[in-house]
Amino acid sequence: MLFKKKKKNRKLDSREVGLELGLLVFKYFLKTEYLHYGYFTDGLETDIRNLKKAQENFADLIFSTIPSGVKTILDVGCGSGKMAQQLVSRGYTVDCVSPGQILTDYARKMLRNTAGFFQCKFQDIRTEKKYDLILFSESFQYIPMPVSIPHSLKMLNQGGYILVSDFFKNDSEKRSKLGGGHEYNEWLAIKSTFPVTTLVEKDITRETAPTIDLVHQLNLEVLEPVWKSLWALGEDRYPALIKLARRMFRKSLVKAENKHFTSERTGENFIRYKKYLFYLFKADF
Repeated sequence: MLFKKKKKNRKLDSREVGLELGLLVFKYFLKTEYLHYGYFTDGLETDIRNLKKAQENFADLIFSTIPSGVKTILDVGCGSGKMAQQLVSRGYTVDCVSPGQILTDYARKMLRNTAGFFQCKFQDIRTEKKYDLILFSESFQYIPMPVSIPHSLKMLNQGGYILVSDFFKNDSEKRSKLGGGHEYNEWLAIKSTFPVTTLVEKDITRETAPTIDLVHQLNLEVLEPVWKSLWALGEDRYPALIKLARRMFRKSLVKAENKHFTSERTGENFIRYKKYLFYLFKADF
């Protein structure tokens, strides 16, 4: 079921490619197809072998928060489709929002026609369908704040719910090298203007921060050596071509290396500069 096709010839989104590469690593090395952060509770050790369990803990947090009586769910930014698959297995009727082609193809294969798809940005959805709950599992940061809640309300049944799980920037001095997230202070200001009641508000920054440490470890111990080896091989075999590539893409290469291979991207800095918040809102109508 495909409600809206994506425009053809759209430039490939590097963020989506990154998510797909992450999914491949998670699936084949860690045996998990979730793309969200882990939820490290009950003394669960920060160990790469525990990431799958931590991600399952996160999913369980979402499942346990869905109010009774909810039957229909819109999963915004469904990623690999794993969360939607689990929701379907629990008896919910689910539609997914998935703007990119790569992950949409993956999610459609996983869900095997058990869920509908809006292959467009959330803010571009135009439908008469209504839902009991709209889920933003680490997709909220990609949607303009003035649009996110108001557009959700248009698609909610009376007394419906909005579940948001995502991180926000809490960095007044702009020092963090950790990207992503809306400005927390701006979110607080605009949140109060929406016609919703907050039923759950939970700060889970410390419980999710170990995920950053594990990704940092993977980058330094696996990806950086591979990255350097590939460049070294290229310089040995095709020195002129590699020299040209380094000159043409110097800024992009420096940006990528600073992003992934520095000591700044740690769980400690995540706690310092981000706030990971878990919300359940109820529509005031």
